[in-house]
Amino acid sequence: MKHIFIINPIAGNGKLQEKLEKTIHLELKDKEIDYEVYITKSKEDTRNFAENKCKENIQAVLYSCGGDGTLHEIINGACRYKHVSIAIIPIGSGNDFIKNFKNSANFSDINLQTEGESIELDLIKVNNEYSANVLNIGLDADAAYNMDKFRKFPFIQGTTRYYLSMLYSLFGKLGKHIEVNTENGVINGTFLIGVIANGQYYGGGYKCAPKAKVNDGLLDLCFVEKISRAKILNIIGSYKKGEHLDNPKINKYIIYDKINQANIKFDKQTNVCMDGEIYTYNELNISTEKNALKFWIPKGVQLQTQQIENHSFV
Repeated sequence: MKHIFIINPIAGNGKLQEKLEKTIHLELKDKEIDYEVYITKSKEDTRNFAENKCKENIQAVLYSCGGDGTLHEIINGACRYKHVSIAIIPIGSGNDFIKNFKNSANFSDINLQTEGESIELDLIKVNNEYSANVLNIGLDADAAYNMDKFRKFPFIQGTTRYYLSMLYSLFGKLGKHIEVNTENGVINGTFLIGVIANGQYYGGGYKCAPKAKVNDGLLDLCFVEKISRAKILNIIGSYKKGEHLDNPKINKYIIYDKINQANIKFDKQTNVCMDGEIYTYNELNISTEKNALKFWIPKGVQLQTQQIENHSFV
């Protein structure tokens, strides 16, 4: 088994690459472990490197050393190859996928990582792309898109940049006209936010889909109707904590469902965010890909909830 560490040099504002490299070499150089460290050059390079490593046809673990966006690129390069597992070492500004696991601090421990094991998790298939965690549309996707406007200010970084972009987006045009067809029916209206989730968290800790499980073979749909800016400020706290489904003052504006697939149409090209990466589409064909991801978990890490065969949870 070869352990291949794929490091995004600009993740975490570019401050952790050198430290992580030193830690990897310090922990592994004297052990009988076959490993490699690679520093990526771009998003495309990340995806291509992952796929090319898979084509070498060796048993390997590809470590995504970055944020959720780095994981997204590696998954899209490697998830079709079943002799390779994909792992995470979180050094990005957004690391929401690992919040679906207990003892998530172990993801940062190199020794526990190399002593881990592979499990099977679901993926979201979106047209010809794969998403590990969350696809989102609307206000928060526009905020992710508008973050580039603040990159020219080097003193504004990470979470601060996201919140400023969110405020900027709040004062733009709100609401997207969306038509959603699922096996459970048709949803048609103007929505502030739309989420199709495999995992529970996105956007730096917002618990958008509190009922989501990354191994249940289902996707969680959460759509928030267009509401006034004043009401947005009232619901944002509950939405972040994952309490929006249980709050009667809020849940009347929310559609939540468990689905296998969806077709989503927009009235124009629209920002769509997948695992923090921005795309633009006018139509989405979405399905759950059960057990499509061979995911490597460090020793001591477990899913927050474990599914058993009769679809109950413990």
